[in-house]
Amino acid sequence: MGCCSQKTQKVIVFCTSIFLIIIGLILIFSWQDISSYITRTELSLKNENTQQFQFWKEAPIPIYLEIHLFNWTNAADFKEGKPWTTKPEFTEFGPYIFREIHTRANIEFNDNNTVSFNTIRTWHFVPEKTRGSLDDNVTTLNPIAMTVGNLMKHKSILLRRGVNTLFKEKKVPFIVTKTVREFLFDGYNDTFLDLLHKLDLKDIKIPFDKFGWFYSRNGSVFYDGKFTINTGADDLSKLGIITRWNQSPRSHTYAGYCGLINGTTGEVWYPLKKSKSISIFLPDTCSSLTLEMNGSYSAFGLEGNIYAQTNRLFDNGTKYLDMDCFSPGVHLPTGVRNISECKFGAPAFMSMPHFYMADPSYRKAVKGMYPDPSRHSFYLALEPNTGLPLKIDGNLQVNLYLENISGIDMFQHVPRIMMPAVWFRQQASITGYLALLGKLLIVLPKAGTLAGYVLLGIGSLLLLIGLFITLRNGSKDAKEEPTTIEYYKNLG
Repeated sequence: MGCCSQKTQKVIVFCTSIFLIIIGLILIFSWQDISSYITRTELSLKNENTQQFQFWKEAPIPIYLEIHLFNWTNAADFKEGKPWTTKPEFTEFGPYIFREIHTRANIEFNDNNTVSFNTIRTWHFVPEKTRGSLDDNVTTLNPIAMTVGNLMKHKSILLRRGVNTLFKEKKVPFIVTKTVREFLFDGYNDTFLDLLHKLDLKDIKIPFDKFGWFYSRNGSVFYDGKFTINTGADDLSKLGIITRWNQSPRSHTYAGYCGLINGTTGEVWYPLKKSKSISIFLPDTCSSLTLEMNGSYSAFGLEGNIYAQTNRLFDNGTKYLDMDCFSPGVHLPTGVRNISECKFGAPAFMSMPHFYMADPSYRKAVKGMYPDPSRHSFYLALEPNTGLPLKIDGNLQVNLYLENISGIDMFQHVPRIMMPAVWFRQQASITGYLALLGKLLIVLPKAGTLAGYVLLGIGSLLLLIGLFITLRNGSKDAKEEPTTIEYYKNLG
């Protein structure tokens, strides 16, 4: 009975050791392929079952939008049609803070490893985080009048005089004062805008019935347009890269290099490894923003690279000749991007807040600009192995370009000046749960291989122990077994 028990134990030891050795060898030689498959699958947008898809379909991290409006404090000193004798002065109102939620709609998987979709962005006011009230009054240039003037500035003098007559008949103001809620999401009615829609003029097409910086955007399926991006199913290095926007591989707002749709939408990233720069396509600018690696960032034990703006970001050919196509129609000092064609003809220019990193002439032309790198930068921190966003701090400003337009009295004596209107700050940070998933994906390749070596070691040790015990017991049995002569002597 004891003998059988010992034999059973030996069999168990040998079988266990061989099993562990086999599993260990499989892990050592195959785990890299297994882990690569797991990583490639879970990080891709291959189908609705991947982890990346679930996070992408509705952003799992809290996103906040800060909105700062510039109030023209000495607007009363500037009379319509009169020469300017002093500088316009601005006071920053806000921030007015909103919780921002992104969800995908009209998702279509294509045969070429791409997915098409629309993005719905919804904003919810957060009064407890806000400084001020949505009922605050803000004074600024009349955006409707500015848009009409900009659309007319290159038309015939007869058309401009006709518009001038309409301005006077309808008493269109040069300066408007509205509440924050009207300037943002609610929009406000404008009698002149109503008239333009009724007249349906060929040269003045403004496709909204009210004005508001975010009017008609909250909850809209179509405002940002339709995107097609790579799923990364065939090649993870293509994950998230845009192939088409509104069915086109380029933006028609700009010519040449500037019209290329580069990069991602900013939410899903490919493994960056040692990429020196990244690009984000923003529908609000109808163009891509390129950020360059500049430092490191750490969150929940994950290490990432910071990609931030440089003086190239909003250059318009002054410092970098290839950026000249970002300034169609008007050539200005560096630091602003002409987005007029993207904003239905409004004389809108994008810059960093308070003209940070822009030519000093913009700040000197007005009062109240205080650029601060700690508050007015644009950067992303991304984990290089997975492309996981660790921190987003995007800051951009919209300005209205005021210039002399002959034939329209309202703009007859104004100087060329960039008038700040509003700046936005979008912030988001990785959560502890997402950081844990990121760590698991990072350590997965090494963990499996290490486990293989551990199992191989344990299995080999068990095998040696089993062989040692077997050999020792065999030697002991041989010594204890009596010889034939001794056997017969014992019988006698």
